[in-house]
Amino acid sequence: MKRMVSIITLAAVLLGILLAGPVAAAENGNLDLKEALEIAKTAFDFDTTNHDFSSSYSETKFGRKLWYLNWNSNDGRGSSMSVTVDAATGEIINMYQWKNMPQPLNRIPKHTREEALEVAEALAGRLHPDKFKDTELMNEYWDNIYRSYYSSDSYNFNFIRKIKGIDFQDNMIQVQVDKNTLEVRSFNLDWDTVIPIPDSAKAISADAAKKIFEEKLGIELAYQMIYPNNSRDSKLILVYNQKNANHRIDAITGEIMTQPYYGLMEKSAMGGGDAGAAGVAITPEEQKVIDDSSKYISKEKALESFTKLVPVDSRYKMDNSSLYGGYNNENAAWSFSWSYNDSANNTYSYIYGTVDAVTGEVKSFNISNSENEYKAGRAQKYTKEQCREIAEKFLKEIQPDKFSTSEYRELYYEIYADPQNVPSYNMNYIRKENGISVPFNNLSVVVNTYTGEITNFSMNWQDLDFPDTAGVISLEDAYKLLYAKHDLMLKYIRIYNYNRFEDNTEIKLAYMPDNYYGMIDAKSGQFIDYSGRPVREFNEVSFTDIEGHKFENDIKLLVELGIIDSAENKFNPDTKITQKEFVKLLMKATQPDYYPIPYAASDSSEYDRYYENAINQNILSRNEKNPEACVTRMEASKMTVKALGVGFVADLGSIFNLNLKDAASIAAENKGYAAIAAALGIVDTSSGSFVPGLELTKAETAGMLINYLKVDKTPKSSEPTVGTPAIMPTAE
Repeated sequence: MKRMVSIITLAAVLLGILLAGPVAAAENGNLDLKEALEIAKTAFDFDTTNHDFSSSYSETKFGRKLWYLNWNSNDGRGSSMSVTVDAATGEIINMYQWKNMPQPLNRIPKHTREEALEVAEALAGRLHPDKFKDTELMNEYWDNIYRSYYSSDSYNFNFIRKIKGIDFQDNMIQVQVDKNTLEVRSFNLDWDTVIPIPDSAKAISADAAKKIFEEKLGIELAYQMIYPNNSRDSKLILVYNQKNANHRIDAITGEIMTQPYYGLMEKSAMGGGDAGAAGVAITPEEQKVIDDSSKYISKEKALESFTKLVPVDSRYKMDNSSLYGGYNNENAAWSFSWSYNDSANNTYSYIYGTVDAVTGEVKSFNISNSENEYKAGRAQKYTKEQCREIAEKFLKEIQPDKFSTSEYRELYYEIYADPQNVPSYNMNYIRKENGISVPFNNLSVVVNTYTGEITNFSMNWQDLDFPDTAGVISLEDAYKLLYAKHDLMLKYIRIYNYNRFEDNTEIKLAYMPDNYYGMIDAKSGQFIDYSGRPVREFNEVSFTDIEGHKFENDIKLLVELGIIDSAENKFNPDTKITQKEFVKLLMKATQPDYYPIPYAASDSSEYDRYYENAINQNILSRNEKNPEACVTRMEASKMTVKALGVGFVADLGSIFNLNLKDAASIAAENKGYAAIAAALGIVDTSSGSFVPGLELTKAETAGMLINYLKVDKTPKSSEPTVGTPAIMPTAE
C-alpha cells in the first residue's frame, strides 16, 4: 500500500511538471519584468499569495542580462522563493525556495532516490530540453562523494555537460529534490554560451599527451610522509607521486597549463607559556617539553641570526616576538615581525621571519613593501632566468649543503594575467636523497622582478631516516598502473586568470589523469592515501545472498543510506553480528557525515575510530568494549537507546512497568532500556516477549537499525527548523 501511494505521488508530481510545458524565450530584444515574471511562475507552481515581491536587473561584461525575482511571505510563515531569468533568452537560470516549517526528523525518507531522480530529470528536460540532452548524471566516482545521505532532507543531482562525449564538469544542471515531498527545492543552470569553446577535433592525440605528461609532469619515485590512523605519528615510505600538483596539458597546444597563484601564505607562530610552577606535579610528557626547551637558543641569539640575513634598520618597530615549542621537539621556532609606515611619503614595509630555535638557522622570511608592490604598467627589470640566478646565488651562500642536494622544480603557476608584468617569481628546489625526491622538504625563494630583491624565503627540511629501495617496482610499471586506473582523459575546464584589476575567463580543453588524487605505494603497487591505506574503490554495493530474505529491503535501504558499505558481494545475513560490526553500523547511522570514507573492513583501526566516538558519546563504556563478542538484543537496545540521547531516562528503571512475558528475565538496571526500545519499536516485541539474551544476526541488526532510524523526533510544537541552504547560481 505504501509503495502504491508513493507511485501515485510520483505520477502526480511528474504530471504537474510535464503539463507546465516548455518555457517561452524572448524573440526580439530583452524581456521586460512582466514577461520574466510570467516565465518564472509558469516554470514553477509557486503559491505567491501573501508574499511581498521584489526584483532587480543586472548586465555582466560577458553579455549576460538577468532578472532576479524574489518573493518573501508577509504572513509570518517565513517562506521565500527566488528565480533568476535570462532576459535575453527567457531561460530559467536559478530557482530556490525555502519554507519555514517543521521538517520531519524521521531519518528514513518517504521517497527513494530513483523517484526523486525522475522528478529532477523531468524538470531539467522541460526547462532546458536541448541542454539536458547534452548532459549525463554525474559519474559514479563523484556521485558517491557528493551524494546526500539521510542526514540531509533532500537529494542532490548534478547533470554534467558533455560536448561530443567529453565532460565539461564546470557546466552542469543541478536539481535538489525534497526526500519526503518530491518538491523541487532548488534548480541551477551553469552553462557557458558566450565564451568560445575549443574544437576537440584539433586536440593532440592521447599518445602525444602522455609523452608530454611523462616528460614535463608525470610521476616519480619519491619519499613520502604518511600518517597512519589519522594521527600525528608519521612514517616515511617510498611512493610514486606526481612531480607537480598541476597535472593539466592544453590539448590544443600541448603546453603545460598554468593555474592562478594567489600569493604567499604567511604562518604565524604561537607563543609559549611557563612550563610549570614550584610544587605542581609535572607529568613525564610535560617534563620532556621542559627538558627540550633547555636546548632552545635565546631570543637575542635568534635575532642576531635573523638580522645578519635580513637587515632591519632603525625605521622599523618590532610588532611581535614569540617562541613556538613545536611538536615532539620538531619545528621549534622563534618568530618575529616588524613594520614601518611613512604616510607622508606613502611608503611602508613589513618583515616577518622565523628562526629555528635549536640550530639558529633562518627558516623563513617575508618582506612586503611599497618599493616592490605591483603596479599596472610597471616594467620588469629582471627576467625569470635572472631571478633564478639571484635565488641560487642566495641559497649557495646561506645553505650550501642543502642546496647541493636539491633540484629545481618548475611551478606551473601564473601569478598575474599579464606575462609582461609579473611582479615576482617563486623558485622552488626540492630535496633529493639517494637520487630520490623528497617533495615535502624544499627550499623556496621569491625574487621581485622590479628590484631583484628576495622578498620571501622558506626552508622545510627534516632530519629523516630514509627507507631502502629493495622491492620497489619500476617507473614503467608504475605508469602502467596509473594509466590502467586513471588514464589521461580529455576534459573541458573553465580557467580563471586573475590580476588585481580585472578577471578574464577562458574555456580550455585539457588532458589530465582521470580522478587521480592519491599516490602509488612503490613496493605494493597499491593506490594509497596520506594515511598509507589503500584508496577505497567506489563500487556500488550489491549483495547476492539477500534476495527473498525477511530483511532484504532493510539491508538495501541501509546500503542506499550509506550505512552499510562493503567491497564484497555477500552480506551473510544470518551470521551473528560482532560488537565491533554493530558499533560501526550504529555510529554510521547516528552521524555518518562525521566520518571519512571507511577503510577496509579487515582493518581493526577502523573499528577503533568508531569505538572512540561511541565511548565519547557514552553509548558504551571502555570496559564494555569486546570487539569479537556477539551482541544480544539487550546489549543492542542499550546502545541504540543511548544513541537516541535518552539513556539518562532509561537509567531510572524503577519508573517503568514492563508488560512482557519475560519481564522477570530482564535485570533491574536494564528495564528502562527494554521499555524504551520496545515502546519506540526498535525491538520487535509482537510475540509478547523481549528475549534479552538472543544474539542478533546481521540481518536482524539491519531491521533493528531501520526501526531506530524510524523513530520520529519531530517537535510537537510549531517551532520552525532551519531550512536547507540555497544552491547559488554561478555567474558566467
